[in-house]
Amino acid sequence: MRERMLFLSARSHTPGDREGDIRIENFLNMLLERFDIDLLEYCYHRRETQILRSPALTVHQVKRPASTRRSLLFPLNRLRRDASMIGNDKSLRAVITEMCSQHAYSHVFVSYAMLGNGLDLVASLLPGAVIVTDARRAGGIRVQSRATGKRGISTGYRKLNDALIRREERRLMNKTSLLLAASEEEALSFKALSFADAGKVHVVPPYINLSEPPYAAAGDTAKENSIVLHWDMHSTEGKNAALLFFKKVYPLIRAAVPDIRCCIISRAVHAEVAAAVRKDSSISIISEAIQTADYIRRARAVVASCCEDCGAQSSILEAWALRTPVVSSLKGSEELICEPGRNILLAGTTAGTADHLIRLLTTPELGSIIADQAYRTLSRHYAADGVKAKLLSLV
Repeated sequence: MRERMLFLSARSHTPGDREGDIRIENFLNMLLERFDIDLLEYCYHRRETQILRSPALTVHQVKRPASTRRSLLFPLNRLRRDASMIGNDKSLRAVITEMCSQHAYSHVFVSYAMLGNGLDLVASLLPGAVIVTDARRAGGIRVQSRATGKRGISTGYRKLNDALIRREERRLMNKTSLLLAASEEEALSFKALSFADAGKVHVVPPYINLSEPPYAAAGDTAKENSIVLHWDMHSTEGKNAALLFFKKVYPLIRAAVPDIRCCIISRAVHAEVAAAVRKDSSISIISEAIQTADYIRRARAVVASCCEDCGAQSSILEAWALRTPVVSSLKGSEELICEPGRNILLAGTTAGTADHLIRLLTTPELGSIIADQAYRTLSRHYAADGVKAKLLSLV
């Protein structure tokens, strides 16, 4: 008999958080093989989400009211900011209480955006349930990196935020039965917080199903003299990264490789980006999602944005699965197992990015070597079967 799980999620709680949405979808896909799941989704009134369809999945939505309050210590990390607001929503707490009284849940999954008082609530309502938490730390990493090097009053804010984050995460580790990190780096940072709870921390990375189209036949297509820009260009960060690329990087590439073609792949493209590239006939915007794999497969290189929440991680894995080399930055690839110069090319400057792309365009054999190494890394660490087997063995 299948067990029943309560899955608490705030999918698309941030419009630009593509990685968070993909991670939630991956967890649902894997856990549905073993559990009947009641998905309680907390979402904004104007945010429509794509929910997986399965006989084992029942979806309950609670509309999240627009918040007009601003934190005095903004920006705090996402874990604490979202958790504090969600925990104080009376309508959400009432729905969770009612669902727990109606069903016998053996497991509760709490996504990273639903931590805080919501975790305390399910722990008190279901004392015998196995509580699994997804503690994605991207927000905390970003805030700390932005604060580095700043002086004055921001230094005090940063120290206070760091202390709040550590306290919140130690409390989280104590309350949970199983804590799932997205990378080895995240897992080690959690383990360092509490020796007693370190055994609860395990890594469940993103994955790609290599047995399904379009990845199964990715090595059969000849490469063209083109590059693909693959990230979310609708968000402010993604827009700025695209404008910088076309202002500083692309002119250098066109000067070295005049017949270059550039394809933009994004869920949505900001109007400023569209206006900036409209006059250049060598640049095209791909709007049909069904065609994106073909463009990536035929390209000499994929450029993954270094900006947070632009989908760089998923873009890198998709390019690896389609056997196309990737050019990114340390920030864009920090949660993946990357070996610069072997399975990926990393650049810290616009000139470095241009140099890497020109090398891939002018020396096709280099791209083949990097793409083969990347595919081996993907098969070893990010293939769907291996990740799914690990997660199901843990829960």
